[in-house]
Amino acid sequence: DGQKTISMFGKDFEVKASVKVIDSYSAHADYEEMLRFFECLEKSKVEKVFLVHGEYETQQNFKEKLAHVGFKNIEIPLFREEFTL
Repeated sequence: DGQKTISMFGKDFEVKASVKVIDSYSAHADYEEMLRFFECLEKSKVEKVFLVHGEYETQQNFKEKLAHVGFKNIEIPLFREEFTL
């Protein structure tokens, strides 16, 4: 929405990221659909992938699939884990 700050876990944070909206993406896509989506991306421009939805074992399997097709720096964050982007 173009907000300059967001609130998470009761703390305010300045938005420093460039946020892109993908209106055609379904949050309920299966892993085959997700793989097709990722395969359309230019891998050299994707600096990091965060897998934050689903069961851990499923995330691990998807991480392996993404690595197999050439993606690097794939993270499965722990609860409340922080990253500097």
